[in-house]
Amino acid sequence: MKIYLSCFPANGWGVGSVIGFALSEDGQGLASHLSSSIDFSKHDMGLTSDWKHDHYQKSYPEGYELIWVDDADTDPRWQAALKLNKASHSDDEQKDIK
Repeated sequence: MKIYLSCFPANGWGVGSVIGFALSEDGQGLASHLSSSIDFSKHDMGLTSDWKHDHYQKSYPEGYELIWVDDADTDPRWQAALKLNKASHSDDEQKDIK
């Protein structure tokens, strides 16, 4: 399973601060972390460390591959996973309405 990692500006948390997210290719949101920079986000989300790997292993015990996405707004892999994530939450909302 591919797990995409990316981060976004954390406005109001200090210059350069970002919020990192992990999103699997099947649309599951796995982890997030507030970091002081993009480089620290790569560490805090587990790309360059073993942080968060317990979360990833629980969801995908058969194995996973971490992939850093520089621009989640334009990356087609991230966008496809995000679409699956939104669809799964949309289905949950529909069940609640009925």
